[in-house]
Parts: sequence; C-alpha cells; structure tokens
Amino acid sequence: MHDQKKLWNNAHSKDSIHHYSSQQTSFFVEVESVLSSNSRILELGCGVGNDSIAFSNAGHEIIATDLSEVAIEKNRDRFKDSPHIKFKILDMNDPFPFEHGEFDVVYARLSLHYFTDVTTRKIFSEIYRVLKPGGYLCFICKSTSDPLYGKGTEIERDMYNHEGHIRHFFSEEYVRSLMDGGFEIDKMESGEEMFYGNDSAYVKVIARKI
Repeated sequence: MHDQKKLWNNAHSKDSIHHYSSQQTSFFVEVESVLSSNSRILELGCGVGNDSIAFSNAGHEIIATDLSEVAIEKNRDRFKDSPHIKFKILDMNDPFPFEHGEFDVVYARLSLHYFTDVTTRKIFSEIYRVLKPGGYLCFICKSTSDPLYGKGTEIERDMYNHEGHIRHFFSEEYVRSLMDGGFEIDKMESGEEMFYGNDSAYVKVIARKI
C-alpha cells in the first residue's frame, strides 16, 4: 500500500483529481435520499471532499477519511469553516480507530476496490463493527465488466496491477459473499458510468446491518 499512497499523494499534489470531482456525485444524491436527518457518517476514501461537504451541507455529521495525507490536509484547509465535518487520515489496512456502533452510515465511493480478498473481508468486518444496528453501508466499486478488467499483472483473482495502479474488480457474486450473514441488501445494481474521464463499469450497493 505504500506505493498506492505515493500514487494518490502525487495525484492530489497535482490537483489532477479535483478537475473531475468539483461537484457532488450522483451516488451522494441517491444515498442522501434514504438517510435519516442528522445521520453520523463515516466516509472511506473521501478524495477531494466533494461528497463530504455535500453531506455536511445537508445537515449530517461526517468523519471523512482518506489514505492520502495530501488530500486530508487540503480538505482541512479548504473546508475549515464548514460545520459538522472532520477530516482524518485512515489506512484501511489497519483496524478502524472508532468505537463499536459509532456510525449510522458508512459511505465508500470507489475506495473499497484496492485490496486483496483477505484484506477486503477484514475491512467489511470493521465496517460492520462500527455501524449501528440497522445502519447503512453504501458503496460503489469497479466491476468485473470494467474495460480495465484483466489488464496488467494479475495479483489474485479479479485483482490486477495496471501501470502501478492496483484494482480489485467486484462481481455481484463477490459482493454477496462479503455481505453474507451481516447485511441485508436493499439495492444492488451493475452499470456503466464515466469515472474521472474514463468509461467504467460499476457495482453499486445500499445495504443495512442486520
């Protein structure tokens, strides 16, 4: 993950992501429509904070996290006068520094598809731990139908290193295996969308902790 941190720090230093992420996303709009008012939200992989600030402006309390120290420092400066929002550095390889049942929502847009199967399952266990009973897990990941699927060096099943960028592509079957026994899936959808200027395929999930 050290090389991936360097990759993202470099991208945020050059502001190359901000060009594509200046507005709230359609996934934010979809998720916010199902949330109770004043929800406490943990965002995993906040990037430039476009959805983070949208949740804050909607009246939710949000802890927005990212692996990149550069992204977090820029967000802290950019949104220093915004209420209900805190930015924290978080490496999802490590146990989450939060209490059991602390959050109403865990939100992860394009941030959970960078880990091996073993680590991904640990992350989902941590997500389950920090969610309240009935709390929402909302995420979107690259799918096995993505144009980049199969390109580069295979790390393990459905996971590749393409030009230094590691991606673990999710299928609906794989998602169900991650959620089995802990979550009830309200919605799972596969489709296509432009991500950061590129044609992409995704699997999108809104689920609740059992």
